[in-house]
Amino acid sequence: MSTFWSNLFGKKQAAKEEPAEDVRGPHMPHKELPIEQVYAEKFTACGGKFIYCETIAQAKDAFLSFVSEYPTEIRELFCLDAALAKKLDVGITLTKTNLNAKVMLCSCEALVAYDGSIVVCERQLGSNKLSDLPETLVILAGTRQFSKTVSEGLKSIKHRFAENIPLNITSIKQFKTDVMSEENYMNYGSSVKEVYLLLLEDF
Repeated sequence: MSTFWSNLFGKKQAAKEEPAEDVRGPHMPHKELPIEQVYAEKFTACGGKFIYCETIAQAKDAFLSFVSEYPTEIRELFCLDAALAKKLDVGITLTKTNLNAKVMLCSCEALVAYDGSIVVCERQLGSNKLSDLPETLVILAGTRQFSKTVSEGLKSIKHRFAENIPLNITSIKQFKTDVMSEENYMNYGSSVKEVYLLLLEDF
């Protein structure tokens, strides 16, 4: 697990001597922040909520904890990937047609550090518009899915699906939040969703 995630989520690591901070002159370029730090800052600034999980068991516990907060509201789970739902063993009736379900569970194609967005396509959405999906999205993603820019994320999709590039590619970047920051004000629109990201190591 990276030092960044350890610090962010309060994980304890064995104490080790840190290297001395480099002395940088006034004309030297700024050090580039780790991509996961850039993403985390952008994603949370836009109102996204995430939980870092080292194992699928932790992801399952996090999801069940979320579901337990809505015992009467979550009757069906909108999910087009039965295998994904099986990984979390949710124990909730799955639906591929009821867009009025409170929660949708899906994976994603890329996590874009530039703006904290999440790239998805027909593999997650089918032919549905983002605006038609349930109001709450729970997205299971892996630490290997970080991209610096949307363009880099799209190149990754084209590389992985060179023989059959998926349709309905879009990015989720309009998050419901109680605090209107500059980032989510600029992204505010008709497709605002409450987004929970379960970030799984090496998923």
